[in-house]
Amino acid sequence: MDRSAITIYPCLIESELFGHEKGAFTGAAKQRIGRFEQAQGGTIFLDEIAEVSPEIQVKLLRVLQEREIERVGGVEPIPLDVRVIAATQVNLDESIKNHEFRSDLYWRLNVIHVHVPPLQERREDIVYLARLFVGEQTAKTGSTIKGLSREAELQLQSMPFPGNVRELRNIIERAVALCDAPWISPNELLIQDDDNHDISTTTLRKSIEEAERKAILKALAENNHKISRAAAALGISRKNLWEKMKRYEIDK
Repeated sequence: MDRSAITIYPCLIESELFGHEKGAFTGAAKQRIGRFEQAQGGTIFLDEIAEVSPEIQVKLLRVLQEREIERVGGVEPIPLDVRVIAATQVNLDESIKNHEFRSDLYWRLNVIHVHVPPLQERREDIVYLARLFVGEQTAKTGSTIKGLSREAELQLQSMPFPGNVRELRNIIERAVALCDAPWISPNELLIQDDDNHDISTTTLRKSIEEAERKAILKALAENNHKISRAAAALGISRKNLWEKMKRYEIDK
């Protein structure tokens, strides 16, 4: 099954979606097949659908109603067999009330509604996604990094992620680029602002430290308080574990 995905922003021209014929406008030196045609027999994913201009909303509505398109400069309708999936972070009910999004287009799209909670409400997904992104990035860059340390995973689970999955992906890409050790540590996960100041708050750092302390206590208990075994379970060195136990006032 062929698939085509596109993020829709106001600057995208009509021909990107529906294609155009040769000579349809200045610069149209040859025929172009649009994204809908490319997805023929498969699925097209329209991301950030709320950002579509009113003009494109009208054309999308016609595509969904008639199940056909016309290329820019064309006269023949082209039948479509395409599954359409749309996504947005915007409250479309509010957009409709503010006359920013067409209600008829909304109801055409809203056949099956799937609500995906923000990442901070499904923390059980954070480590799974982070490991996936590490694998993707190391394969892409040829990095020899093995993955995330246990400490790094604990830190990720404590972070707020206002930017959801995109923010997590960006953090992992940056961490892979910065890491020069086999395992990504919390240091590579720090987010910095334009002035190179860490923007993690005191509350966040306290949460991370508390999570780390609990993880150490759990590892010690599960490994009969054997330092070497607990350190191995946590993915850190024996020396590092001793230092952290001292810091958190944990007795052997």
